[in-house]
Amino acid sequence: MPSASPVVQQCFREASDLARKALEASLEHAVAALQEAESRSTVVAQRNTLAESWSALQKQKSDWGVQFPVALLAAFNDAADARSEARAPAPAAYAMSNFSELSLVDDSQVAKAIESSRLLQVLLPAVEQQLGELDGLMSTALGLPSVQPERNPMRPQVFADTLRTLLSSGTNDSDMSALWIRHLAPSFARELKQIYKTLTTRLQTANVQVASYRVLQTPSGVGGGGGGGSARTAAAAGAPGAKGVPRGTGRGGPGGQTGVGDGQDSEDPGLQQGQSGYMPPASYADLSAYEVQDALFQDFLYRSAPHAQQMLAPAYYEAIDEELQALQPIDGFDEPQYAPAIAVQYRRMAAVDRPLREVGIDSPLNPQTWGQYGGARQRSLVRSQLRKEAKQVGQVLGLEVVRKVVNQVAQDPRLLAPVREAIVALEPSLLRLAMVDPRYLSDERHPGRRLIERVAERSFKYNDEFSTDFAGFFGNVSPVFNLLNEQEAFADAQPFALALEGFEEIWREEDSADQAQRDKAVAAIRLAEQRQGLADQVAWELSTRPDLDKVPGVVLDFLFGPWALVIAHAKLTDPSGHNDAGVFGLVVSDLLWSVKREATLKAPAKLFEMIPRMLATLREGLAKVGHEPAETQAFFDTLEKLHRPVLRLRRAKSLQDATDSEQAALTPQEDFEMPASAEQRKPKARAAHDVWLARKELDEAGFFDTLPTDLSELRAADGSAAPVQAHEADSSDYAPLDGSDHANTVPLEPEDELIDEFVQAPEAAALVELDPAQILAGLREGCWVDLFSKRRWLRAQLIWASSKGTLFMFTSQGGQPHSMTKRSCERLIRDRLLRPVETQGIIQQAIEQLAQQPEPSTRAGLRNSQQASLSIH
Repeated sequence: MPSASPVVQQCFREASDLARKALEASLEHAVAALQEAESRSTVVAQRNTLAESWSALQKQKSDWGVQFPVALLAAFNDAADARSEARAPAPAAYAMSNFSELSLVDDSQVAKAIESSRLLQVLLPAVEQQLGELDGLMSTALGLPSVQPERNPMRPQVFADTLRTLLSSGTNDSDMSALWIRHLAPSFARELKQIYKTLTTRLQTANVQVASYRVLQTPSGVGGGGGGGSARTAAAAGAPGAKGVPRGTGRGGPGGQTGVGDGQDSEDPGLQQGQSGYMPPASYADLSAYEVQDALFQDFLYRSAPHAQQMLAPAYYEAIDEELQALQPIDGFDEPQYAPAIAVQYRRMAAVDRPLREVGIDSPLNPQTWGQYGGARQRSLVRSQLRKEAKQVGQVLGLEVVRKVVNQVAQDPRLLAPVREAIVALEPSLLRLAMVDPRYLSDERHPGRRLIERVAERSFKYNDEFSTDFAGFFGNVSPVFNLLNEQEAFADAQPFALALEGFEEIWREEDSADQAQRDKAVAAIRLAEQRQGLADQVAWELSTRPDLDKVPGVVLDFLFGPWALVIAHAKLTDPSGHNDAGVFGLVVSDLLWSVKREATLKAPAKLFEMIPRMLATLREGLAKVGHEPAETQAFFDTLEKLHRPVLRLRRAKSLQDATDSEQAALTPQEDFEMPASAEQRKPKARAAHDVWLARKELDEAGFFDTLPTDLSELRAADGSAAPVQAHEADSSDYAPLDGSDHANTVPLEPEDELIDEFVQAPEAAALVELDPAQILAGLREGCWVDLFSKRRWLRAQLIWASSKGTLFMFTSQGGQPHSMTKRSCERLIRDRLLRPVETQGIIQQAIEQLAQQPEPSTRAGLRNSQQASLSIH
C-alpha cells in the first residue's frame, strides 16, 4: 500500500505537534480539577486518592508531552495504511455494545475498551461540526471516491486509543486511570476541536476539495410491482426488507408509502416483493454520512432539490441507531456544565469592549433558564431521534440546514450571548418544524424564520446583557421558547406564528410608552430646523429694508439674529395659518426709528410713548422662542444707552437744562452709536449645522445627553474644568446679550460631563484611522449605534436626520433623545465614542456566510466514526 500523500503527511505532523500542546493544557486542567475536588472532599480516603491522582499526573506531564506526539504520529500512519480494508474497526462505543462477546476477552481488555469508549463519547459531541468538515476533506486527500469518515486516520477514535494507552502506561490502577480520563476528557475535547479546525484550514489552503454527493440508481431486479425478487435481492440493493434493518423506525417513501418490511426483517410477516400492494421506490438514499456542499445547500434551500422526495436506505437508520447509542449517558462521566462565572467575569468592563463569549450548538446552557435543553447531549438526542423518524432525503437535509444555521447564528458577534444561547436552546423546536416544512428557512415570511429574526432584531435595542432593560426583554423571550420546546411535534407553523404575535404585542406596548417622548423630541428639533431656515430668509429680507440708514450695528445684529428667529417662530406658529408675524413684524419699524438720534430728538414725545410698548413686545417675542432675559441683557443695555439722550429731555427742569441736553446730544457719538458699516448691514453667514435652540428645546431634543466632543472646549489652560458662564437676570427693562448673536446655537457642550480616563482608551490610537464622514453618510433612520453618554455606553437608534444631513437625533432606552450636529457626530466617531452597529438580517447573513465559506460542508449525516458514503441506491 503506498504511503499517504505529502499533504496528508503534513497534516499528520501538524496534528501531532498540536497534540502535544493540547495534552499539556489538558493535563494542567485535569490537575487543577483534581486539586479542587480534593479541597471540597470531606472524606479522608477520597482526599488521599485524589491527591495521589493529581500528584502522579503532574509527574508524568513532561514525559507524556514527548511520548504522545510520537505515538500519535505512528497511529496516524498505521490508520492510513489500513484504509484499504473492506471494513474499518468499529468505534469502541459500538464495538463493546454486544455484551455477549465480553467472555472472549480478559478483564483488562474489557477495562481498556470501556475507558476508550468513555473517552470517545466525550470527544465526539464536542468535535461534531469540525470533524464533519475534516472527514469530507480527508476522504478526498486519501483518494476515496466519497466521504468515508471511518477511513479518516485522524478520527477521534485514534486520538482516544492513543491517549488511553499513554495514560495506562502511567499506572496499573484502573481506578486511577479512570479518574484521570474523567477529569482530562472535557479539556482534551476542546483542544481536539481546535486541532480539527486547524487541519481543515490546512487542507482548504492546499485546495483539497470535499468529496462529492453521488447518485446510484437501484438495480433493475428490485423494481417492478409484480416481479418475483427476494429478500436477498432487496438486501443487495439496500432496500427495505433487508436483514439488519431495525424495527419500528417508521421508514417510508414519498407520499407516505412504506416499502417492504417497514421496520421488519424479511422473514417477518408483511407484504413482500411479488405480493399485491408492494410498490418499491425507484431509489433509496443512504445518508449514513455525507457532506452537503455549496451546490446541494443552495439547491435544497432555493431550487428544486430533485432528491428531496427520495426514501432513505437501511444503512442510514443503522448508523442513526449507533449514534443514539453513543449519546446515552455514561456512569462516571458528567456532561460539561454551564459555568456562570464565565458570563459574569467581564461584567465590570464596558459593554462594547467585552470579548465575545463563545456559543455553539454543543455549548452547555443555563439549566435554570432552559431546563433539560440546557444540556448539549439532550439537544443532540432530539436531533438524532428526529433523524431516525425522517422518511425522506428532504427531511434530513432540512434538519441539517437548521442545525448549521443555528450554529452560525450562535456565533454572530452582533448578538448578545444570552440571545445566541436562546436560539441554540430553541433548536429542538426548530428541528421539529423542519420535519413538516424542511425548507422553511429559505422563506423570509415563514413564522419560524420570522420568530428568530424578530427576536434578534429586537435584541439590538440592548448592548449590555447585565442591564435591567435587557433582563426585562429576555424574561419575556425565554418562557415562550421553553413552551415551544415542550411540544413533541408540530403539524404546522401556527405555534411559531402565535408566539411571534405575542411578542409583537408586548413590544408595541413598550414602544408606545416611549413614542410620545420621541415624537415630542423630534417635533422640537424639526421646528428648530424649520425656524432657523425661515429666520435666515427673514434676516435677508430685513437687510433689504430702506430704513436701515444710520442704524447702529448692534441693533442690526439683534434684528438679523434673535429677532429674525422671533419673526420666523411667529410665522410658523401663526394660528390662522397665514404665516403672519403680527406685532413682532410691525415692531421692527419702531425699533429702527427709536435708535436714530436726530429723528427722536425732534419727536421726543413719540419716543416716550413708544418705548414701553416696544420693549414689552420685544421681551414677549424673545420669551416665545425661549430666550432667557440674561441672554439679551447686553442688547437691552445698549438700547437704553441709545435712548438716553431723549430720556434726558424728559427729566429736564428748565429750558437751560433742555438746551444743555440738546448740546450734549450733539456731542461726538460713541462706538456703539456708530451707524452700521456696509458689512454689518449684511446678515452674518451661518454654518449649515448651526441651529439655534432654546434651553428647553435643547433639553427636549437631548443635546445635554451627548458627550462633549472636544475636551479642549471644556478645560481651562491649567487643565481644570472650564467654569460655567451664566448671567443673572436684570430687574430693569434692559438685560444684556452675552456677546454672541447665537448664544444657544448648537453644538452646545454640557460642561458637567468630562470623559472618564478609562474611556480615553489607548486602543483608539492604534485603530485604523476611520473616515467619520463616510460612516456618518452611511447611517439611515432606524440604524443602531453604541453611544457614550453620561459616563456609560448606550444602545441608541437614529430616528431623525435633517434634510441637509447636519442634525441627527438618536433615542436610547425609555425614549431618551440624544441630538447632535454633524460636527459632533464626526468627532464622536473619530474618538470611537459613537460606533455604528450592523443589523443586517440574521438568518440571511448566516445562510450567505455558509454558502460563501471555502468549500462549505454543511453536515447532515451522523457524527459517528462508523459512517459510509452518501449515495442514492
